[in-house]
Amino acid sequence: VGHIVGLGDRHCENILLDVTCGECIHVDFDCLFDKGLTLLRPEVVPFRLTSHMIDGMGVAGQEGIFRRVMEIVLEVLRENRETLLSVLEPFLQDPTVGWHRQGRAQRSSDAAGHGRPPTGSSSQEMDPERVLRTISERLRGIYNLRSSHAWAAARSRRPPPPTGISDSTFALSVQGQAHRLIQEATSDENLAQMYVGWMPWY
Repeated sequence: VGHIVGLGDRHCENILLDVTCGECIHVDFDCLFDKGLTLLRPEVVPFRLTSHMIDGMGVAGQEGIFRRVMEIVLEVLRENRETLLSVLEPFLQDPTVGWHRQGRAQRSSDAAGHGRPPTGSSSQEMDPERVLRTISERLRGIYNLRSSHAWAAARSRRPPPPTGISDSTFALSVQGQAHRLIQEATSDENLAQMYVGWMPWY
């Protein structure tokens, strides 16, 4: 679900664990709609699936219950595509919500370490139609990180995404989409390029 709506900044402090039932609870939704791509170090993984998380899934790892549940979730999202898009549109159109604000994740420390001011998406107004198009494509099974609306807005200030990342112009099946997302989320090349505060090794 996080990948579909472009939820980023999923470091260890933003994914909590309910110790009474083992349920994961996400907090801090400031980095929505692919805003993670506009950070100083773009977030090039679809969601957090690091080695420590995989170890906690047991012997089968990501190939067991996790993959099957992921396929079920993607199938449900596809079946309710129109409903999801109609719910998201009012949020994107709301003038009181600053979706274009720069996220806190890499605002000061990373920029200071490189001796340059932070460059985020604060000057870029988010185009609701392009955001919905990106989400709609993901609901059809298209992997579109490189052609995301957020990356297009930041392209004038940064080089294109790493060469290891490539979009899929074809709509994948539910099983194919789940496989591609897991592959991208666990790729050593992608994880190596993540912001240090995201703790990709943990």
